[in-house]
Amino acid sequence: MITRILSASLAAAALVLSAATPAVSGGVVERDLKAPSPALGKPLRYSLYKPAGEPAPGTRWPVLYLLHGGGPGEADWLDAGGLATTMDKAIAEGRMPPTVVVMPYAGNSWYVDNPDAQGEGLMETAITRDLVNTIDRSLPTAACRGGRAAAGLSMGGYGALLFAFDKPHRFGFGVSLSGSLTQPIAPQMTGRLKRARTFYDGAFGTPFRVSRFNAANLFPKAPRLALLREKPKIYINAGDRDPGGIVQGSTELHLALLRAGVDSKLTIVPGRHEWPLWRRELGPALAWLGPQLDTTCGAADGVAIVKSTTTQ
Repeated sequence: MITRILSASLAAAALVLSAATPAVSGGVVERDLKAPSPALGKPLRYSLYKPAGEPAPGTRWPVLYLLHGGGPGEADWLDAGGLATTMDKAIAEGRMPPTVVVMPYAGNSWYVDNPDAQGEGLMETAITRDLVNTIDRSLPTAACRGGRAAAGLSMGGYGALLFAFDKPHRFGFGVSLSGSLTQPIAPQMTGRLKRARTFYDGAFGTPFRVSRFNAANLFPKAPRLALLREKPKIYINAGDRDPGGIVQGSTELHLALLRAGVDSKLTIVPGRHEWPLWRRELGPALAWLGPQLDTTCGAADGVAIVKSTTTQ
């Protein structure tokens, strides 16, 4: 995996934190929460950041689903990524409306639905349906595509765009930070096929199945977005020293999205595939996302509110 982030010390530190702790300047962090998931057949673990107080009159909280990379899990964004501090600052400075951030644990699933007995399960469905429904039922959220975004790093960057591409009726925005964005694998690409057999941790079958990988690949999905009346808006960021063709893949996907008429923003910045890059770049990503989030699901514009908390 690209992001084998060492987190033993972070996990140990997390054990001394309470289940609900105040963030640095207002928000509240809750860890080790569980959402029922029929898709997985077991609860889905997640962490949560929520703003202090209640939503302003006439508004509700937008929700950002923030996905981890390969390796440890949902606490990474809190412990290594400084999520609470970044969100507190963005909200205080007006770059983000008060927003809930949900950080699910997805193992090394690559955020896809994997029906194999030895796999991680139907993870895409578990997060985009089961977890979304739990959050929208339990918190005063803006439960519509304009009030809901997905973001992530590395494996999670791919997952965030997968959610936005596959579920545009639920996610109005997708943000990829150093996302593993690669073209489909053709039969003649023997080198890529050899690496893929171990790189994807069984997410696309054991042994690795090219057909499943290509079916979940973002590049064939991008042109289909041209057919949508309401397209997701996409933000793609990469470090100039990210490995594995990330800069190339990010650039190529950005261009494919533009050809499909999708509002896509690409930034290539100095940095390696590590937390200093992602901590720094989360702020600009939030500054892009914040002004576009709809805290009233269209009510402020006189549009009927349509919730997207269906069971589909």
